[in-house]
Amino acid sequence: MFFSIKKVWWLATFILLLTIGCGAATANPRVTNDTDTDSLLPSDGSSLLSSGNAENAESETAVNNTSSAPVVTVATETVAYDADGIEVGFTDEGRPYRGNPDAPVVMEEFSDYQCPFCGRFFVQTFPSINDNQIANGEVLLIFYDFPLNIHPQAPIAANAARCAGEQGAAAYWEMHDMLFSNIPDWSHNQANTVFTSYGEALNLEMEAFNSCLEENKYSDDIQADYQLGLSRGISSTPSFFINEQPLIGAQPLSTFNEAIALIGEGQSIVEEPSDSGELPPEYAVPTPVAIPVEAENVAWSAGNPDAPVQIVEFTDYQCPFCEQYATETFPTMFTEMIESGRAFYAIKDLPLDNLHPEAIVAATAVRCAGEQDAYKEMHDVVFANQAMWGGGGETAAIDAFASLAADLGLDGDALASCIELGEQRDLVLANQQESLSLGVNSTPTFYVNGYPLRGAQPFEVFDQIAELIENGELEATLEAQMRQAYEQAQAQAAQPQPPSGPVDVPIDGAYAVGDPNAPITIIEYTDFQCPYCSRHFEQTYPQIKENYIDTGVVYYVFKDFPLTQIHPQAVLAASAARCAGEQDAYPEMHDVLFTTQSEWSGRSDADTLFNQYAAEMGLDEAQFATCLADGTYEDNIYADLNEGASFGIDGTPAFFLNGYFLSGAQPYSTFVDAVEFLLEEVGE
Repeated sequence: MFFSIKKVWWLATFILLLTIGCGAATANPRVTNDTDTDSLLPSDGSSLLSSGNAENAESETAVNNTSSAPVVTVATETVAYDADGIEVGFTDEGRPYRGNPDAPVVMEEFSDYQCPFCGRFFVQTFPSINDNQIANGEVLLIFYDFPLNIHPQAPIAANAARCAGEQGAAAYWEMHDMLFSNIPDWSHNQANTVFTSYGEALNLEMEAFNSCLEENKYSDDIQADYQLGLSRGISSTPSFFINEQPLIGAQPLSTFNEAIALIGEGQSIVEEPSDSGELPPEYAVPTPVAIPVEAENVAWSAGNPDAPVQIVEFTDYQCPFCEQYATETFPTMFTEMIESGRAFYAIKDLPLDNLHPEAIVAATAVRCAGEQDAYKEMHDVVFANQAMWGGGGETAAIDAFASLAADLGLDGDALASCIELGEQRDLVLANQQESLSLGVNSTPTFYVNGYPLRGAQPFEVFDQIAELIENGELEATLEAQMRQAYEQAQAQAAQPQPPSGPVDVPIDGAYAVGDPNAPITIIEYTDFQCPYCSRHFEQTYPQIKENYIDTGVVYYVFKDFPLTQIHPQAVLAASAARCAGEQDAYPEMHDVLFTTQSEWSGRSDADTLFNQYAAEMGLDEAQFATCLADGTYEDNIYADLNEGASFGIDGTPAFFLNGYFLSGAQPYSTFVDAVEFLLEEVGE
């Protein structure tokens, strides 16, 4: 069997692809996939993070500029030498350095003491650079703090290093090394107690050191480093500038050696193929993204700020998938994650106003309810009544929101005035711009400890990801899954590519509608859980049926291509259609499954709904239930899948029109053009 249903489908969804979500917030919204297909595997890593946001992207090396070393001025009174005889000190700006200040290569490191990838760099890569390029005067290293808000102890760890630095640059670097060497030992709420023990081990003057710790003396300086990093385009750790050329992530030593050598010769960093077994850049696990969650940067937040799990939701009140999440999943999230103290949860606004014209005013209304201490209550009723206020324009929507507010016991007039005032609207738009800078263009999108998760996922997905975080297993699991994804992509690449000319696709035994003798045959490979297939069914198929199938021009054939890694109910849905076909009701069940996709998609009890649909259609319930439970047609479904893969199909929907390949949820006009062309070709 070419593919199999993954037991960890939820994590594959997390890693590989955005699944269900509303579209872009750009000026011209479009589906992320250029061909409007639901791809089996990511082609460029964008489903995890945009290329500019990779932390552990162990390969992002290509840049366009060359540059000489920036001028570094040191505070001469701070110069010292460590146990290995390497010069250490602080720059005039107060930042720690090690190496020759006149070195031809300056490497600036933006790092987070609690970041596991920064820890990996320190353990695996830094020792060689220190003993070679830094020790021989080729490289000067300058360290900057960039504590991510998903690592609650990172800022005070940075403060501990600076407090040690008050007693000399050598003490700073000794504390730096101790912090990175022992990340698990101090990653808890008593971190300063551990830092005190480190100070004692380093023979620091403890009264001054402890006082510095207690005051969190360098918090402003650490924040200044963070803001500097943001201004230079940093959003993750570790990130480096080598003579001002960016190198992102915990790259292998070979990458740094090559980069230092090339830049030392005045060249740009170039990407070369590697035989080291490292994953290519598009499959490297990126760093978590730092997203501000202070009160002024979010629409609403709740839960324990020190919880190990942080979830940031970007939402659109007019998006149907956001409504699905808000009504089906969020109530459980609130009780099981937020109220339990297991997670800190923040909501940010991402109104896709090009698609949803009342989304901005809806987000504004909910924020205005927040001024009356009723954000969550308004959030819930606005989603629950989406059909009531959507589609009538902003004025009608404001009236509806005022009415909903009054039903909650709020001051509806005050809410309407707040909306008109515009202050909350400006905050909504600020969230929208922030999301665009992150590369978020669909809703709902979540960041779980900085990792993106797209679509209206069920609670089980969040629960299992939270368990990985709580057990310290998330990064390792992600890396293992990305390696598996890469291996699957390699296998997929070995399959034939989509044909450029007509091919003979067998249709014996396939379900179809129309006249078998029609001059044109359209074969659709579909996935009942794919949102783009659903779009084709809703927007295009009815016109094809009315104008071409029912008139005898087109014979329309259905084939299965379930994307099992991202659509766990797709095989079962295909089975339901075929089981209905036993009773001459394939087309009817086909239509019902697409019409009700949002009801059963993502549900572990989808078979119960399918049995219900069969009963409502008047089928023999016992026969249908037995067929579905036995998986009678799974071999046939996978045979279709393997057949489609042999033709180079890797996404849905995919079509063959008289053997010519057509990919994606194309508009009806594309089919009209194709049909007219083919009619001319066959002489009709």
